Amino acid sequence: MEGVGQLFGSVLESDDGLQAVFLNNLDEHQSFWTDPQNDLDVIFTRIGTLLAGAKTRDRALNILNHLLSDCPLDLVEEKAQFYMNVCTKVCDQYGPMQTIPLVYKLLQQLIHRSLGSNELHKLFVSNLPKLLESVGPKLPPAAIPSALSFLEVAMQHYAGSCGPLKNRIESFLYSLVDSTNRHVINSTARCLLLLQQIRGGGQHGSLHKKTWQEYYLKLVDTIHDLLNQIFAHTPETFDEEENLECLKLAPIAKNINPIRKAQLLAIRAINMIACLDQAIVGAYPVQKPITPYKALNLILRGLSVSCEAMGKNPIAENIAFGTFLPSIHVGLLEVLDGLVLALGTNMLMFGESICEIFPKCLRATQGNRNDSEGTKKSFTRLRKKIYESVQLWCEKMRYGSTIEMVNEPLLEQIVRDITPYASEVTLKMGATGNKRLSSRAKRKLQKEQNAATALNQNHSNRGGISEHKEQLIDAGNESLCQAALECLTVMLQSAGCFIKPVTHKLLEEKIVPLCFSFIANHQLNGLYSKDGARVALLRTFAALIVNPHRHCPPPLQYASYIFNTLQTTDGSPAVRSVAAELARTMELVIHPWKETLYFPADKSAVKDALANKEKHPLAMNLLKLPASAIYHSNGHYQDNDSVDVVDLLPVEPQNRSSPKKSPAKSAEEVTYESDGEINESLAVTEASEDSLVAGEEEQTTETEPNGWVEHVSLDNTNDEGKANEPQLTVPDGSDCYNEGVIQCLDDDDDDKPKDPAVVSILDSDEEEHRNDDDIVEVTMEVDFGAKQMNTAKTPLKHTITSQTKDDETHGITPKKAKLSQDSCNGAGKTKNIDDIVNEMVAEFVDEP
Repeated sequence: MEGVGQLFGSVLESDDGLQAVFLNNLDEHQSFWTDPQNDLDVIFTRIGTLLAGAKTRDRALNILNHLLSDCPLDLVEEKAQFYMNVCTKVCDQYGPMQTIPLVYKLLQQLIHRSLGSNELHKLFVSNLPKLLESVGPKLPPAAIPSALSFLEVAMQHYAGSCGPLKNRIESFLYSLVDSTNRHVINSTARCLLLLQQIRGGGQHGSLHKKTWQEYYLKLVDTIHDLLNQIFAHTPETFDEEENLECLKLAPIAKNINPIRKAQLLAIRAINMIACLDQAIVGAYPVQKPITPYKALNLILRGLSVSCEAMGKNPIAENIAFGTFLPSIHVGLLEVLDGLVLALGTNMLMFGESICEIFPKCLRATQGNRNDSEGTKKSFTRLRKKIYESVQLWCEKMRYGSTIEMVNEPLLEQIVRDITPYASEVTLKMGATGNKRLSSRAKRKLQKEQNAATALNQNHSNRGGISEHKEQLIDAGNESLCQAALECLTVMLQSAGCFIKPVTHKLLEEKIVPLCFSFIANHQLNGLYSKDGARVALLRTFAALIVNPHRHCPPPLQYASYIFNTLQTTDGSPAVRSVAAELARTMELVIHPWKETLYFPADKSAVKDALANKEKHPLAMNLLKLPASAIYHSNGHYQDNDSVDVVDLLPVEPQNRSSPKKSPAKSAEEVTYESDGEINESLAVTEASEDSLVAGEEEQTTETEPNGWVEHVSLDNTNDEGKANEPQLTVPDGSDCYNEGVIQCLDDDDDDKPKDPAVVSILDSDEEEHRNDDDIVEVTMEVDFGAKQMNTAKTPLKHTITSQTKDDETHGITPKKAKLSQDSCNGAGKTKNIDDIVNEMVAEFVDEP
């Protein structure tokens, strides 16, 4: 779209709201940069003017952050030094506060553009140390996230320039380990990992490996030291770690409130665990020498202490630590996931210890649910994380996960989380129970039944307080239910065949009624009100069917009805889609496909495709060369006036005999020199370059043949019982081929070995006067039974056909060799396109 640049003058002077909307929509019009009506120099000069003013600098930085990623590189190279000077000035003065994030964002844009420019690269190498000096503890808190993002990009692409400032950067990052901002902690963890590689790597990255290993061991020891302080008043089964080599973090003040101290220790432990997780799974230029036992021992120690154990010593410090303990457990489980992702099946040696962690943590976080408790379960986030860790372990280890060793306690917790909470239980007593009651007792029982009926009506009408209570049942537990069902699905897929038959049967009796409840209650409330939980339950039901125990048949009698009904009746499109997908899967389980499939071939379509193969897109992409004439398969030539290109590729001509060559060389000697190979075609090449140079003096009296590589198919025909001499005379009027004769040299000597056929090419002017000096003998080997081919009794008629791309690249196919052999054995029948199609169909299609 032209003329967009004419609007920039008014946009630069407009307010920030209109400016942001205009710039966001300008991204859809990249033709702005190539519009000749736009004067980019004038536009960026105006932006530079705004950038120089303190009041308009923020507006200019916003515009540059929008435009710089798509701006032409030469324009960026021209203005980069000016932009960098402005950024350095703002960073040195540490203000204004709202301008610093925009400056660091602009520097990130310049670093990304410098990756494709040598000039910008040199500029950053010389200016980056000056820019990094501003990154320190004096930065305002609002500018720390943008400064960390810039520092991460700088250390990633300019590690050498950041090397002299390693100690300064390290001190700045260590000062952020007590932050409560999750974005800041994640950026700090990535920067600490990049900090280990900003110095030289040595030979084969040996220094990188050494620095990473030291950082990894120091992180583990630092977390152990923090756990020693957190578990100081709680008995634990693991011994305290001693002789620890920790990171040089700022010490925590001792003379502070115990609760405040507990909070600082817990937050630092959580942040250090996040750094350990990033060190394991983060990108690194060399292989990491991970010691899995060190990290696994830390995980087992941290998860061994529960909130219940800390609550046995109810001091203020322990209560404060217990508040943060679930977050510590979540971080340790993330470290375990990182080990599983990084090491894969190498963690199988610790499989027994890892599998024992999961049921212990679930039992420690379960609660006794009764009417007096709230609607949301305790430790929801931690239990979800445990289910996710079990799911990841089973996905990576598959049948070697050994999860079947602890499947009973795990399934007990899963069933507890997927079962909807029943607020009331109504018992009905039959009529026979009133026979022995007195009239007074009967009146009392009738009164109670009437009251119960009124209560039931109140519940059914959703009236009063009962309506609010029922709507809040299981509110907040939907995500926990979904995580438990997804974990159960993966457990069945990885170890379903190892689970006991009685366990399979109990799971079926639990899951099938829940699926039927979706059909009975179209408007669900409570645990399965979210469509994600219903989708997870349906997939669990399908996994229970697909992965059964051999002694426990799956409930197929209910699967088709449930899935087929829900794909039309459920209110959620996601549930209907999954139900339709699983219905097709169950159909294949109930009615599997046959062993062989019969797809009848359309002979007419195959015939048309073969006849019109030149129009195929693949044929259009082949190499096209001009030629004066084309010889088609129907036996006629086409003039160059009616065709522009031809699918004939020239090849290097073979050496031909010199004019001074002795005529005593017989055809038998030539056959021994045959290197060619032929199935249904004979390759005819023109004279070599050497012979053409030698015959330049005779061009006034004799013209050398200029031909293309052609296919010569063998076709046996009998004309009224007479054997005609096999020859083909090229018709007159051709500009591409000289008139000539192609003949087969017969060898009637039975004592001589059966050698491949020899084809001789004679000039048409000397057809009746054969001269050995004008003969080019091309030997061709027949690989499909040359000993059975009798050239003396069976004449061969040669027809020239265009060489196809398939023959040039892959040679002659076995199918063509079979067709050619039949023709050479004297079948006396020409293979037309119908016969070829029939044979193709018979060969590649299994007819019943």
